[in-house]
Amino acid sequence: MRFADLLMLAWENLWRNRTRSLLTGAGIAIGVAALLTLLAYGTGLETTADREFSTLKLDRALRVTSHPIPGLTGAALSQPVDSLRRRGDRVPLTDSLVRQMEALEGVFAAYPEMQFPAKLKGNGRTLVVTAEGIPMQFQSLSAYQPRHGHFFEQPDTAAVLISTSMADRLGYPSAEAAVGDTVDLITASLNFYKLRRMSELFSDGLRTLPMGQRPYDVRVAGVLDTSRQPVSGLLRVLLPLEFGRSLSKVPFFSTADLLFRHSRTQEGYAAVRVQLEDAVDPSSVRRALQSMGVYATSFREQYDRLESIFLILDLALGIIGSIALLVAVLGIANTVMMNVRERTREIGVMMALGGDAHDLQRLFVLESAGLGALGGAVGLLLGGMLVLGLNWGLRIYLDSLGVPPFSLLDISLSVALGIWGGAVLVSLLAGMAPARRAARIKPAEALRTQ
Repeated sequence: MRFADLLMLAWENLWRNRTRSLLTGAGIAIGVAALLTLLAYGTGLETTADREFSTLKLDRALRVTSHPIPGLTGAALSQPVDSLRRRGDRVPLTDSLVRQMEALEGVFAAYPEMQFPAKLKGNGRTLVVTAEGIPMQFQSLSAYQPRHGHFFEQPDTAAVLISTSMADRLGYPSAEAAVGDTVDLITASLNFYKLRRMSELFSDGLRTLPMGQRPYDVRVAGVLDTSRQPVSGLLRVLLPLEFGRSLSKVPFFSTADLLFRHSRTQEGYAAVRVQLEDAVDPSSVRRALQSMGVYATSFREQYDRLESIFLILDLALGIIGSIALLVAVLGIANTVMMNVRERTREIGVMMALGGDAHDLQRLFVLESAGLGALGGAVGLLLGGMLVLGLNWGLRIYLDSLGVPPFSLLDISLSVALGIWGGAVLVSLLAGMAPARRAARIKPAEALRTQ
């Protein structure tokens, strides 16, 4: 029998029991829609993180410390440092060493790592932010070129760069209106007199750190476009590195951060950032840094660990979504089995008239595959509508909070086609057993069936 005839006969048989077929196909559609939505959530998170990582050029950045970062510093590249540690030496991260790092071939900029908690008060509103000092070389990087206004004029200018979302949350009518306005950058500072009285510090617990606040008048030099970096732009305020040095501030974000990050007192900076040029090999620069007796950690390695977490998340979401799809596939096997039982006499007539057992088997396999194909297509449509609806609702909610909109769920065409193909394949496999049972029916016994 021709394939076209088998396909037409399979469609007629499914339409004959359309209520049962529709219910079975609906189960497949729900399973496919659930699987697509869950995987779109995992893909959306990974896409957003990857886009922001690339925009900020963190894949071209190294973090240098005087002591090793557990689990991050490569053993092969840390041999020079290990020899220094055996001699009891530790190379301090001083300004002279930073200048040596910047003089290395392939280094775009080397600067002390400066991040500290602060508040930004302007236009009658106050936001909790993370202030970060950046060097003047960053004005040539696209991620740091303001959409409105301009970059810092001098390395010690009392100015900041904020994001469009931060300007919105401060209540400015437009991002451009924030340019040139004077705002307060409020930093936290320690009361060293009380800090020396450790008995008072620990008498009421670690939450009683003697903190003060210092306001500084700063000008909004420019507003960055945060469409490609919605997460960091939510809290990140940039200021000139030299101006940041002059501020009274604390370099930790919590008591735990104070205890664990600064458990080792040392001369020099806690860490140094090394930004590489685009064409340079990071491993060669890293080896040159290690030869200075310091530890260099690649942000690429840290992101690779984050990608492994995304992989685990995708697997977990895929397993959860696949459960719904497998339950629907069991429904297909049950539907095809019932069709075989109800059409036993019809099968006997077909066999008695010279029908081929292989054609009969292919007929029921086509019916099950057809249920999977149609149900999967409807499931992709439902899942796509659900993803678009969730993204639309999320954009409205984030916009009400002044947060830059981004797609939390992202549909990949290859993933969607893979899900549809998987639904058809497992549906086809689910119909194999009932189809074989139909092919083994003897015509004489089938004709005696009432």
